[in-house]
Amino acid sequence: MIELPNNLGVAVVHAVRGGGKVYVAPDESVLFVPSAQDFKTGLTAFREGQRSNLVS
Repeated sequence: MIELPNNLGVAVVHAVRGGGKVYVAPDESVLFVPSAQDFKTGLTAFREGQRSNLVS
């Protein structure tokens, strides 16, 4: 788990092939990015407000 800068939330990283990263905001909204996408690119998307769709 990595604390994100400026109180953006945290990132949970599963660093294996087929894994990914989940960025979690304080409001509990999330962005999942696959392992092929680097951390910085995912963080930029998260900062810009991109979030994953909820599946129920």
